[in-house]
Amino acid sequence: MEERSITPGIFLLTAVCGVIDATCFLALGGVFAEIMTGNLMFLAFALGQGQGIEAVPYFLVPLVSFSLGAVCCGYLLRTPRRGGGRRHAFLPVAVLVAVAVVLAVIWQLQTRSTEGMVIVGILALAMGMQNAAVLFHPVPDVATNVMTLTLVRLLSNWSLVGEDNARWHFRVGSLTIFFVSAAVGAALVRFGPAAGLGLALILYLVALPFLLKGRSPADAT
Repeated sequence: MEERSITPGIFLLTAVCGVIDATCFLALGGVFAEIMTGNLMFLAFALGQGQGIEAVPYFLVPLVSFSLGAVCCGYLLRTPRRGGGRRHAFLPVAVLVAVAVVLAVIWQLQTRSTEGMVIVGILALAMGMQNAAVLFHPVPDVATNVMTLTLVRLLSNWSLVGEDNARWHFRVGSLTIFFVSAAVGAALVRFGPAAGLGLALILYLVALPFLLKGRSPADAT
């Protein structure tokens, strides 16, 4: 029997990122739970336009939560016996996304409300952990974010400039999945934040068997 690969799980995480960031940006206050570059840029814009005092807390919530998640997951990845194994770093991410879904269902969410920012903080914590876990189990040319770099790799290795671009389908797959999932997340926002976050949780649960049991490039090291 052919051994299962972690690759489908990483592709599904790309979709999770697209859905979550679309939901957070459009329904929970114009911030991202996963794309920290965007949060840093928007914070810089706000500071540059003299809106810093009012805007800073909204961007600090995801930035601090994401950073905390990355630190916590880094600890788990380097102490596999305490964390139940390096693959199990993905499990608390699923739990945190599930908590966010439950809260989104219970609360009547408004843009940049306290409740909304709590959910953003939970999701950013989860995405910080997820990004650290993906970094430890990298699949070449499969990106869950950093689509700019993925696009550059695709185009700079194009056959027209003398390269074979052998893994072009992985790069195109990442770009396509991220775009489509963000569009779907944006469409679901019309039904409320819980709709998009619910889809993200479903995608995560489908991804978990691949993430926990699939063969990772890190297994060879």
